[in-house]
Amino acid sequence: MIDLARTPDLDLAGLLVRPSLRTVALGEQEELLEPRVMQVLVALARAHGAVVSRDALVEQCWDGRIVGDDAINRAVGRLRRLAEGIAAGRFRIETIARVGYRLTVTAGAGAGASPSTGAPSPDTDVTAANATDTTAARQAVDAAPPGNAAGPSDTAAASLPPRRALLAGLGIATAAAAVGAWWWQRARPAPRSDEVAALIAQARDAQRQADRAGLWQAIGLFRRAVLLAPDDADAWGQLAIGCAVAARIGAMADRAAFAQRALAAERRAEAIDPGNAYAALARMRRAPMLGNWLTQERVTRGAARQHPDDDVIADALGRILQMVGRMREAEAEYARGLASGGPSPIAMYQRVVSLWSTDRLEQADRAMDEAYALYPLHYSVWFTRLFLLSYTGRGAEALRMVEDGDHRPANIDEPSFALAAGIARALQTRDPREIDATATAYLDAAHRGAGHAENAIQFLSAAGRLDQAFQVAEGYFLGRGFAVAALRFSRRQGTYTAPDQRVTWFLFAPPCTALRRDPRFATLARAIGLERYWRDSGTRPDDTAVARG
Repeated sequence: MIDLARTPDLDLAGLLVRPSLRTVALGEQEELLEPRVMQVLVALARAHGAVVSRDALVEQCWDGRIVGDDAINRAVGRLRRLAEGIAAGRFRIETIARVGYRLTVTAGAGAGASPSTGAPSPDTDVTAANATDTTAARQAVDAAPPGNAAGPSDTAAASLPPRRALLAGLGIATAAAAVGAWWWQRARPAPRSDEVAALIAQARDAQRQADRAGLWQAIGLFRRAVLLAPDDADAWGQLAIGCAVAARIGAMADRAAFAQRALAAERRAEAIDPGNAYAALARMRRAPMLGNWLTQERVTRGAARQHPDDDVIADALGRILQMVGRMREAEAEYARGLASGGPSPIAMYQRVVSLWSTDRLEQADRAMDEAYALYPLHYSVWFTRLFLLSYTGRGAEALRMVEDGDHRPANIDEPSFALAAGIARALQTRDPREIDATATAYLDAAHRGAGHAENAIQFLSAAGRLDQAFQVAEGYFLGRGFAVAALRFSRRQGTYTAPDQRVTWFLFAPPCTALRRDPRFATLARAIGLERYWRDSGTRPDDTAVARG
């Protein structure tokens, strides 16, 4: 397995490859690669022109894990785009049919492909802008009012000579080409410094933890990055996403401040780069989730086209597809994200749910074992394992997890463990008294927290208590009859789910099979917008019985 942190720098005909920083640079231009893509580049470069088999790539870059051909194809495709872009033809990757791949370096290639001399240097513009943009960056980072979100970079952009006027003044094709090249240089983002690239990589690692501590840390790291690089539109966009998510899951007292910061960062990203994909995702995150899946899917697919190797975007698309019952497609997106960006507890546990929900229990168990080996104390992985065991006839093993107090996730209150143990016992014994006791406990907990309500609906469905399951579902989704609090589980965890952010993916998981078969599910699906989504998108959920409902 290639250890990027310990891999020395490589020189490919003047293209500097720095595996430990995951960057490639040619002169002043620099790009950041996803870890898996960098590992593939290193594996091919180390072969010094020899053919590297697909099996060897899997062994060196995926640690021998079973991965689909698409994962390798995506990594190689990304490297070919790199070769045609910043590398300016300094290397190429050949496919050797039924064998593997070979990287060849062309000495001196691309010398004529670098930015033309004599044109205004983009570094001059960046340096001048940085002197004034730091103040604007601080204003946006500190959540200046939305009307003040645009900083001096907007003024600088407005002062650039209009391209149409330049072309008219010059009037000849050769001059037009020169002006086009100059304009392209001016529009290009400045290459990231090592410090900024490291901050963003660290922020994304924290973001992948998908808990409050990780999210808060990611926001702090993104804020530091944009202060150092106030013209980095993607960094601003990712800061906007972090703040938008914080506004979605945070306490009521924090939501307005985070929403304001998200809007300021989003506007800043779009002022620098109109149509920025991360800013579009942030805007989507600030919007209601429930019933808004088609818009979310379209925006996220657009972002994925711009950033095909971004695992956070792949995970977001997987999550949306889960919400509307397209579990098989969701699993493919999670697998793609894991192949390009490395492990993530949320992506790993949601992939388990997707596999389980499409009758691939053996694969789900293997994926669960892998997730649990990496994140044995992450709350989402731990509880997913416990519920997978409980709902698939392995209640005794689930109970042993609860009883092992030294190996349970932190920041979880004892009543949550007791509720989970109740599910394991009730489904193992099928004793009516155990089922009654667990149902009563979960109905009470569902009033106190949205996460408990989600678990209650699943247990009540699996236990045959469909009247109670629909009662909780109507309260959770529609605010009718049964009151459900915004708090997810406990104040100790400190996360919330507002009514317009309620999730639907669990409705398509195996515990809710009986719920989906009940005629009342069609009424619920219409009320929360699922049927409208299926009709407008021309898609169907994997469970075709739902589609007929």
